Amino acid sequence: MTAEQTVRELIDRVWNGGRTDELERFYADPFDHGGRPDTLAGLRQWHAADAATWADTRYEVHSLVSDGEQVAVRWRATARHVGDWGPVRPTGKTITWDGVHFFVVRDGRVTAVWAMADLFAKATQLGVTMTPPES
Repeated sequence: MTAEQTVRELIDRVWNGGRTDELERFYADPFDHGGRPDTLAGLRQWHAADAATWADTRYEVHSLVSDGEQVAVRWRATARHVGDWGPVRPTGKTITWDGVHFFVVRDGRVTAVWAMADLFAKATQLGVTMTPPES
């Protein structure tokens, strides 16, 4: 399976399908997670916490490019806010936000991942107001 196929299947089965029991199929253990070491157990905990906050999450791939080992994905997510998101209590609102992930795939498994999501879009859709600090 190519790196691109691995990432596409990861998005389909784990991100959209909720199949966290298949994480070991897609990730090396340990792996680099945004510049820090992480494990499958840590990733499983992250997915559980995320599922407690966001229901019915769907990721739509807007673009995906690969050089054979590195894969970049630009996506849009849609989810319903059902649990605490930091200090924001559940609103029940369905929102969308954009993000990117950069993967390194070696021997069929993700060995490194770096991600960024538009948290400002999430916050504003949930009604969060931001006040700049007083000077």
